[in-house]
Amino acid sequence: MHYSEAEQKLQQLFESRNYKLLIQQRLHHVHQDLIYTCSNGAAIYISYPGLKARIGRNGKIVDDYRVDIVTSQLSTSLSHANIIVDIYNKCLQGFDHELMKKILIGAAREGQIDANQYSQVKSYSYCAVNQSILRCAMAAHTALGKSYNSTANQSDLTFEELFSSIFWIVLQEDINYPMPRYQGRKMPFSRYLEALHCFESDHTLDEAISPALVEGYPPSDWSDMDYSFRRFIN
Repeated sequence: MHYSEAEQKLQQLFESRNYKLLIQQRLHHVHQDLIYTCSNGAAIYISYPGLKARIGRNGKIVDDYRVDIVTSQLSTSLSHANIIVDIYNKCLQGFDHELMKKILIGAAREGQIDANQYSQVKSYSYCAVNQSILRCAMAAHTALGKSYNSTANQSDLTFEELFSSIFWIVLQEDINYPMPRYQGRKMPFSRYLEALHCFESDHTLDEAISPALVEGYPPSDWSDMDYSFRRFIN
C-alpha cells in the first residue's frame, strides 16, 4: 500500500466516525481501530482524535492520531523517538546500517514493504534494547522537558512490526504537512537516517533524537550528511 492510498483510507474512516463532531466536542482518543495485523499476530491500531486535532481558522480539519502497537510482549503507543531508538539498537547489535538505510529509503518512497526479502533481516537475532541507548533517549527527552515512553523500547520490535509502525506514524506527517509545500514524511525519515549517520560520523544519538522532539519548525540539516534521498520521496 502506498501512502496516498492509506491517507484516503484514513480519511474515509474518520468521516465515518464523524471526526469533526468529535473535535467540536473536544473528545480525544475515543476510538481505537485496528489498522494492520502483522504475520506474528502483533496488532497496530490508530487512536483518535489525537490531542492536536482541531478545526483550523479556514474550517479545515487538522487530523491527529496516535499509533499503538500490541505484541506478545508489550502494549503501548509509538513515537518517532521510539522508532529511532529501535533502528539504532538493531544496528548497534550488528545489523548492517547501510542495509538499514536502503530499507528505510525504500519504505520512504514505496510505502509498505517486505523487509524479510533481505537475508540479513531473516537471520537477525532479536535482543533487548541496549541500556546505554535508553539512557541517551531519556536524557534527550529530559533536556527538552519531554516525557520518554521507555515502555515502547523495552523489547526489540520485529522488522515487520517496525516498518509497519513506521508506515502509519509517518503518514501523519504527510496529512498535516503535505508535500510539496511542506516536508511531509521527509522530515521523520531524515531523523531516522540521521540516527544511522551516527555510525559513520562524530554525531551522537541524542543529536538525532532531539530534533524529533521539537515542534513548530523543521530542524536544520547536518552539513556532513547527504539528504539527496528526499528528492525521490513524493
